[in-house]
Amino acid sequence: MKIIIAGSGEVGYYLAQLLEPKYRDIVMIDAEKEKLRLVEKELGIATVTGDSTSYTTLMDAGITKADLLISVTSNEAANLTTCIIGKKLGAKFTIARISNMEYLKSRSILDLKDLGIDDLISPESLAAREIKKVLKTPVITETMDISGGALSLFGVNLDEDAGIINKAISETSSMIPDNSFMVVAVHRKSETIIPNGKTVLQRGDQLYFVSTPDKKEKVLEYAGKKSIQIKNVMIIGGSRTGKYTAMKLSELYNVKLIEKDPDRCNYLAKLIPKVQIVNGDGTDIHLLNEEHLAQYDAIISVTGNSETNIFTSMISKEAGVKKTIAMVDNLGLVDYLHKIGIDTFLNKKIAAANFIFQTIHKGSELSHLYGINAEIHEFFVNEKSRLIHKSIKELSIPENAIFIGVVRNNKGFITLGNFKLEAGDSALVLTLPENIHKISSIFK
Repeated sequence: MKIIIAGSGEVGYYLAQLLEPKYRDIVMIDAEKEKLRLVEKELGIATVTGDSTSYTTLMDAGITKADLLISVTSNEAANLTTCIIGKKLGAKFTIARISNMEYLKSRSILDLKDLGIDDLISPESLAAREIKKVLKTPVITETMDISGGALSLFGVNLDEDAGIINKAISETSSMIPDNSFMVVAVHRKSETIIPNGKTVLQRGDQLYFVSTPDKKEKVLEYAGKKSIQIKNVMIIGGSRTGKYTAMKLSELYNVKLIEKDPDRCNYLAKLIPKVQIVNGDGTDIHLLNEEHLAQYDAIISVTGNSETNIFTSMISKEAGVKKTIAMVDNLGLVDYLHKIGIDTFLNKKIAAANFIFQTIHKGSELSHLYGINAEIHEFFVNEKSRLIHKSIKELSIPENAIFIGVVRNNKGFITLGNFKLEAGDSALVLTLPENIHKISSIFK
């Protein structure tokens, strides 16, 4: 597959970094030569200096043979134009990054596919959607629906008073009714562990579960987590992410948003009348106390500055806020931030990357998680497969990989050792990156 990425900013660079090990034929376009030198040095991919809306630049990048064109510059108009021109020149599939949500809401009316834009991506809107999903079950740290919600994957921090601490997973089987969920990964001291029955759970572990949709509450009981009710939400930062988050949450909760810029405050007050807008600095402890910080159930800090988001989350946790969510750029801080009490992290780059992975992967749906160095792959069992009627324990899944479930006729199943595959199954495997070729060979 030949992929062209227009824009070497955070989203473009991160996408190239994740795609490069799997797709060797990647070309990045940017007008800034210095940025591209860094891309060449660190990622070893081809680059073209120029304007991605230019016919000449796109031709130099090999647009006529491109399977995928992704335009993720900071300029929305340039992204749309790049995709329109790129499609005309031969790109098979195009994705444009946008900031104006009107395009998403009106895509059918505007006939964007006819223009040459196959799909749209808004990292800010995707981040807001993740926040909304997490707040539905606030004790989880992140969540992802698999195969349209047939199965759910989510993370939970293991508190010091959890009953399963210092027990091997096999010792806790009586607490798992009807094989309705399983521990599929453990994040411990910067290490990702793919568990087995002998894995002993420890205080401070970040556990990742897969469950059927109706058994999520049972998972939380297993992990010793108590339900949290969210009614009042404070958002720090009126960025695009803050705006979209406020719009999504205002239909469900009482929402207050704090923003430094008075002009931005006036704009937001007119746009989202259900949300109380306060002009001020979200790091001002006096202001936060005036706004009764301790009375809020959740604080969501999504300014453009990671340090500000971390700081306000720490203040909120100390004030007794039940749920803190912070947007951060440096995912290397995840372990440290969990230790200081920040519950959930957001990263627009990962949100955008997951969207694009799920768009371009037809037979193998690939997703990355915030807290662990692991990927989810989906494989289809066709009628001629040698795996039909074989049990999971017969598949010789390598170490550092785990069979996490099957979707059959749109219903999800948790797959323990004796579960047998059938034609038409969608088989799901979570693995560390180095194992994907071994896993793929099993399903060939």
